[in-house]
Amino acid sequence: MLSVVTTWALYVIYMGALVGFGIYMWWRNRNASANEYYTANNQIHWFVLCMTYIAALMSTWVFFSGPGGYYRGGFGYFMSELSYMPLFPVLTYFVMNKVWLLNTQRNYTTPADIYYDRFRSPVLRLILALVFFSVSLPYAAAIYIACGQAAQIASGGAVSYNAVVIFVGLTALLFIPFGGVKSVAFAATVQGWIFMVALWVIGIAGLKYGYGGNLPAAISNVWNNVSSWFSYPGPDNWVPYSARFGYPLACAIGWTIMLPDVFIRAGYMGKDLGAQRKLMAYQPILQIIVWSGTMFIGFVAIALLPGLKGSETELVIPLLIEKVISPHTIGGAALLMGIFVWGALAKGLSAATSHLLVAGSIISEDILANTFKLKVKPSVHTTIARCSVALLGLAALGLALKPPELIWTLIMFAIAVVMPMFPVLVGALYWRRATAPAATIASAVGVIGVLLTYKFGYGDSWYGVFGMLISLVLFVGISLVTKPTDENVLDEFYGALETAESKYYAN
Repeated sequence: MLSVVTTWALYVIYMGALVGFGIYMWWRNRNASANEYYTANNQIHWFVLCMTYIAALMSTWVFFSGPGGYYRGGFGYFMSELSYMPLFPVLTYFVMNKVWLLNTQRNYTTPADIYYDRFRSPVLRLILALVFFSVSLPYAAAIYIACGQAAQIASGGAVSYNAVVIFVGLTALLFIPFGGVKSVAFAATVQGWIFMVALWVIGIAGLKYGYGGNLPAAISNVWNNVSSWFSYPGPDNWVPYSARFGYPLACAIGWTIMLPDVFIRAGYMGKDLGAQRKLMAYQPILQIIVWSGTMFIGFVAIALLPGLKGSETELVIPLLIEKVISPHTIGGAALLMGIFVWGALAKGLSAATSHLLVAGSIISEDILANTFKLKVKPSVHTTIARCSVALLGLAALGLALKPPELIWTLIMFAIAVVMPMFPVLVGALYWRRATAPAATIASAVGVIGVLLTYKFGYGDSWYGVFGMLISLVLFVGISLVTKPTDENVLDEFYGALETAESKYYAN
C-alpha cells in the first residue's frame, strides 16, 4: 500500500518531532528532581491531565485488538464496555481523590509509596514493586509490537518488522529519559487528538466506500448475515455470562485505576482538586468517544469482511483500507494508511512512554533507594532514574522482537494481575484496623490467584476477579486477627489526609 520510503518517512518524521520535543522539555526542566521527573509533583493542568490520561489508558488497543475485539465480541462487548464507565467517577471520587489529597502532603513517586506510607512494610513495597514492574514492561513491549506491525502492514510486508521495532524503541528512549513525565504528558495531549480523529476518519471512510455511507444498509447486512453480532455472546462466543461480569470489573478497577501509569495520573499529577473533578467528569465522555469509534470500525469490518479468525481480527483496520477502500480510491487508501500508522504511533507511544517511566521509578525508587537503601545526592538520583528508564526500554524492545500472537493477551493479563491490590488500597484509605501482614499476604496470594485463574482456563473471562476476591477476604480476615498498626503511624497517615481535606474541600 505504502512504499518503503513513504513508510519510513512517516516514522522518521514522527519520531524526530517527538525526540525534539523531549529535548526541549529537558532543557526547560533540566534541574527537576526525581519526583518531578516521574510524577510532575502535582503540576499538570486539568486539560493536559485529561488528555494524557486517555492517551496512556488506551494503548494500541484502539487500533488493533480494540476493533478486533468488537469484531469477535459484537455489540454485547460494547455494552460491557459501557457498563463500567459509570463506575469511573465513583471510584475516582472515593479512592483516587483521596490518593491525590494524600500526595499533596506526602509527595509520593511510585504507586507502592502510598501503600508503604500506610503500612510501613518493606516486604509489601517489594511485592508491589515487582507486580507493577511486571505489568509495565510487557505493556510497553506490546506497544512496540503494534508499531512494528503497523509499518509491516502499511508497506505490504516490504518494511522489516524488526527494523521498525528497533527504530521506534531506540528513538523513544531518546524522548523519555530527556523529558520525563511532563514531556510525556504534553506530547500525549497532541497524540490523544491524533488517535481519536484517526479512528473516526477510518471508520467513516470504511462505511462510505463499503456502503456508500448508508448506515441502515450496513446494519441490515450484518443483521441478515451475522445476526449474532447484535446479541450475547457475540459472533465468536466471546462474551459469555462470566465475561459480562468479569470484564467490566477488570476495566473499572484494573484498567482505569490500578495500572501503574494511570494510577500515577489519577493520583499524583493533577494541579488541583478542580483538575481531579474534571478528570472524573470528562474521562467517561472521552472513553465513549474512543470506544464508539472502535466499535464502529469493528461493525463496519464484520459487515464487509466476514469470516476473519484469530490474529486476523486485530488487522481489521488495514484490511478495510486495503480490500474495501483501495479499489475505489488508491490515493485515499494511501492517505488513510498513513493516518493509521500515525494514529498507532500516537496512541502507542503515549502509553509506552508512560509505562516505561513508571517502571523506571520502580527500579530507582522502590528497589534501589528504598529496598537496597542506596543513598546518593539528588543529581545522581535523577541520573539513575533516567538510566533506569533507558535500560527498561531496551528490555521491552527485546521482548517485542519475539511477540505473542495476540496483543490482547499481554494487555488483558496486565490488567488482571493488578486487581488484587485494589482492596488493599481501599482498606489503607478507610480502615484503621487494616494491618501490614494482612496487606502483604492479601497482595501476594491475590496475585497467585490471578495466575491460577489463567492456568486453569478462567482468565479469559473472569480476568482478575477471583484474585481480587481472594485478596479482599484475606485482607479483612487477617487484619482482624493480627496486631493493630501503631497509632503514631496511623495518626501521621490519616492526619495528612485530614489536613489536605480541610485545605482543599474548604475551598
